[in-house]
Amino acid sequence: MSYWTVPPQWYGERAVILGCGPSLAHAPVTQLCRMNRSIALNDAYLRAPHADILYFCDLHWWQVNEWQVRNAFFGKWIVTLENVISGVRRLRNTGPIGLETDPCGVRHGSNSGYQAINLAYHLGAKEIVLVGFDMQTVNGRSHWRTRNGDNEDKEQRVMKNVILPKFQTLQKPLELARVRVVNATPGSALTLWPIVDPQNLLS
Repeated sequence: MSYWTVPPQWYGERAVILGCGPSLAHAPVTQLCRMNRSIALNDAYLRAPHADILYFCDLHWWQVNEWQVRNAFFGKWIVTLENVISGVRRLRNTGPIGLETDPCGVRHGSNSGYQAINLAYHLGAKEIVLVGFDMQTVNGRSHWRTRNGDNEDKEQRVMKNVILPKFQTLQKPLELARVRVVNATPGSALTLWPIVDPQNLLS
């Protein structure tokens, strides 16, 4: 199965990326998706079934959720990293850090949010808005749908020591490409980009 060449169909537009952090439960997802291009990560599609793209990299997540996704997601594309799945567009893993400029691949950054930023860049977005990117546990939760119990401390360590540092390698390349990024996740641990109130993006 060949790799997908991402078309620059969102040239000059704003793209909203919906992460799975706890704050997604209260974010104005429907309005943001109606006004902008959108990418939903993993379970975020349940809050945005009409997002333009559903993106995931975890094969196990797909195996558990495939039936529901195929019946409840109504967007244009489902996209993954390396996994070979019928009807799902596939991107090449080109390494852990930085910004991939070849539209057939993305850098993995150890998380799907990082990959989705690279995907939005390929699509031509000139502004990228991060929603539900808490990147830390909030009131005992690291995701908006599930409680991780005994894994909470481990997830927090991985987030802090492995995932968050990799985002730093995206900052300069995106600036040079004149792509603006804002984090519409108040209280987020990802502070590389300006943090804004998502309600302010609705006007």
